[in-house]
Amino acid sequence: MNRRTLAPAIRPWVPIALMLPLGIPTESSAEESAGIIEEVVVTARKRTEGLQDVPVAVTALTSDQIAEFGIQDLSDVSKITAGLIFDSEFARGSNRPVIRGQANILGESGVSYFIDGLYVSGSIDDYDLSNVERIEVVKGPQSALYGRNTYSGAINLVTRRAGESMAGEVSLQMAQFDQYQVTAALAGPLSATVSAGVNVRHFERGGPFTNEYDDSEIGEQQSQSISAFVELNPNDRLSILARAYRGKRDDGHPPVMATRYFDNNCYMDDGTFYGGAGRYYCGVV
Repeated sequence: MNRRTLAPAIRPWVPIALMLPLGIPTESSAEESAGIIEEVVVTARKRTEGLQDVPVAVTALTSDQIAEFGIQDLSDVSKITAGLIFDSEFARGSNRPVIRGQANILGESGVSYFIDGLYVSGSIDDYDLSNVERIEVVKGPQSALYGRNTYSGAINLVTRRAGESMAGEVSLQMAQFDQYQVTAALAGPLSATVSAGVNVRHFERGGPFTNEYDDSEIGEQQSQSISAFVELNPNDRLSILARAYRGKRDDGHPPVMATRYFDNNCYMDDGTFYGGAGRYYCGVV
């Protein structure tokens, strides 16, 4: 198996991009003009707090940072978050997030996902981050607050809400390995107390690896998703949010392979585990 080109840590998009904001203001705020850093507000402890005031280790990424860093999925988040390991090179849906090295092989991971505070089972590494307002990575034991499978941490995704006026966005992005992503979003108020929104995303990528046997591509990815929400605010003390999300993933064969143990030629065993054969294989596969 041969990798065609090594991609950088965070995949850069080429300049071929189309952004069509509809009704979204572009003027910088007075605070940004004055060079004042806006305070990041998080809900990691299920209450609204400033990031500097939270007595636990939290890494928070806002929607502006997600767009600025070119973050496409949760594996990109791990590349700029200290203490978080999340690798999707082998296959989406089979990875396991690890915080501060507390990993396990059997059973469920010690890191759980939450969307708007609700537990989500399984992997969400193909989740559409274009409708996410903030990503919060909470490090350290969180079982008392979040419940099961959070003894090493939790990842909380806070989705976007509608603004004071109807606004939309269409984005087309292209990158190496025949990678394309199209997203569209529309959200806004329907009445004085009701607002709604919808997000649509299509993503596909060719295989970045080449099968030496037949020169076919390995590692192709393709996914589609659609999400919608309705929010009801009858008064200042009550807010009701209903959100639905549906996603489909159709990926090719992951870039994995296996060799026979007696082909190993490095770190020769003393007979304890490998019967005198090597423990690892060194060289080009």
